[in-house]
Amino acid sequence: MTTKKGPITAEELNRQLQANPDYQKMMQEKEEKMRIFNAELAKDEEELVKEINQKGVNVESVWDLVNNVKHPFLDNKFTGEYSEVYSILVNHLDKQHHPSIKEGIIRALTEKDARDVAKDKLLEHFYKEIDKNMRWVLSNALTTMLTQTEKNKNPLIGLVKKGLA
Repeated sequence: MTTKKGPITAEELNRQLQANPDYQKMMQEKEEKMRIFNAELAKDEEELVKEINQKGVNVESVWDLVNNVKHPFLDNKFTGEYSEVYSILVNHLDKQHHPSIKEGIIRALTEKDARDVAKDKLLEHFYKEIDKNMRWVLSNALTTMLTQTEKNKNPLIGLVKKGLA
């Protein structure tokens, strides 16, 4: 197969990739790895999702609680209020979860209404977290729910959120 020199159209590139057995094999392997990874994540959060569903909040993943406001371009699996599961989410902060699931839990707790239930546990996790990304996620949640006086008492939270610490 000969290819022309110089720029090619997206259609031509797609045709070349579809005809390339090495590319096709690589894509199949990548898809299989993603399928396995997604199955592992689903298994990891199985207990959490079951507990949430038992409270009448029907989700397939903790991430369904994140950005759960109806949006014309998002296929939200869940929209609405879910304060009855805040305590479940807080309890799962202390359980062993994949970082992606832990991040989903924290982001689901990033609600002003979760303050009374989640603030102390999120502060505890913030001060013991060593992963830079997870610390930022925690600082974002805390910035949302803490009062200005509490933020002033915990200046590190604001510095982490701004990327300065």
